[in-house]
Amino acid sequence: MKQLTDRVSWLTDAVGANCYWIDLGPDQVAIVDPGFTVGLNRVARELRRAGRSPYEVTEILLTHGDVDHAHAAAEWQRRTGARTWLGAADAAILTGAARPASPRRQFTSRILTPELPGGLQLLDGDAEILPGLVALKTAGHTPGHHAFRLANTLLVGDAALCTEGRLEPMPAFLDDDVRHSAAALARLRAIEVDWYCCGHSEPARRR
Repeated sequence: MKQLTDRVSWLTDAVGANCYWIDLGPDQVAIVDPGFTVGLNRVARELRRAGRSPYEVTEILLTHGDVDHAHAAAEWQRRTGARTWLGAADAAILTGAARPASPRRQFTSRILTPELPGGLQLLDGDAEILPGLVALKTAGHTPGHHAFRLANTLLVGDAALCTEGRLEPMPAFLDDDVRHSAAALARLRAIEVDWYCCGHSEPARRR
């Protein structure tokens, strides 16, 4: 567990996407993109080494519904009773009510699709979901992608990669809508923060 700011830490033992831990306030903790279920016990041990517990989690924040970010969310929710926050458009894909937009995701969804977690709170646009914690709609990588901002930290998900403290685009073939992805990237670059926490590059201070 690598502390980045006074409230945000990086859970380095998660399997899949980068996973983050946020101390929101007294008796309120969020975990962001818990990754694959195979990493649950690894993360639990990491937390206990740091003097924390998985059962502290009250909020599960999913930037989007891709399996490497969301596979473990349902089990985290069952164990903790936490609320789960996910973009409505991605939730519709997980339930089968909507079809994945790209051929790549249509193929991967036939192999492995995350279970839709309980305690679901749907996101469909910008919103302050908890005091000081803001969801930002950043569709493009997936139709329901949301980033999250807490004070001086931007949790980017797969809306971008971070290279030498700067946000850069994800490979275009990974995005459902390249035009929307470019708009989301431009939006995130314009936000004044100190830290970028991305899904597939190491967290870094903004330059």
